[in-house]
Amino acid sequence: MDLASALELGEEECVSFVGAGGKKTAMAELVREGTERNRSVGYTTTTHMPPPDIPLVVAHGSEIVGRVQDHTPPVAFASRWVDDPERVPEKVRGFEPGTIDSLVGTFDWLVVKADGARQREFKTPGVDEPVVPDRTTLVVVVASVQAVDRPLTAKRVHRPELTADLAGLAVGDRLTPGAAGAVLASEDGWSQEVPNGSEAVVMVNKADSRSARETATTVVEQTLSRSSRFAHGLVTSFRTGTWDRIDP
Repeated sequence: MDLASALELGEEECVSFVGAGGKKTAMAELVREGTERNRSVGYTTTTHMPPPDIPLVVAHGSEIVGRVQDHTPPVAFASRWVDDPERVPEKVRGFEPGTIDSLVGTFDWLVVKADGARQREFKTPGVDEPVVPDRTTLVVVVASVQAVDRPLTAKRVHRPELTADLAGLAVGDRLTPGAAGAVLASEDGWSQEVPNGSEAVVMVNKADSRSARETATTVVEQTLSRSSRFAHGLVTSFRTGTWDRIDP
């Protein structure tokens, strides 16, 4: 089984990745798998992103449809370069959700980075986050097991105060698997950002060892037991190439 199969991707999908701890890696994997399956794949963002390792088109929203269609997929597209980006040498700005909605159907699979996490392992969305296109067919909520059973601090968690509030913890407390699952399942968290008609999957990533897989499995199970919004869950390790599916 590959990631696309674990996500149950069909012939035409718009997949929006939110959360922390593996969005860009998962998107790159779907580009690879889609290319192997002779699927046309587009890659973009509603926020910012480092340029991926595929051809990149940079153009204004009114021009992007025609520009993208002139390129053989896979292709990434963005609206402009970011001046003096933080944390990475280069970064591009994406598009408003409506522009991305207009490109659904141009590709077999359109993968969208719909959230930022400042390279942390876990996050809770802020008031204006994430920015998910309306025509998204699947929302993948990503979290890294590397934040679990560790202190809930800014070192690993983006906006730790928000996560602490939903978890009923204080900043600095241990983020237990149950607490992580409660945050991922919360109606004030990710599930409220899933467009009507879209499915959602929770993916707990970086489960690179047996103990990490056990912890990640507990997080997924805790999430699914608290929310009916997720179709299923995944425990993943891109290092070992494993994608374990967990059903509600």
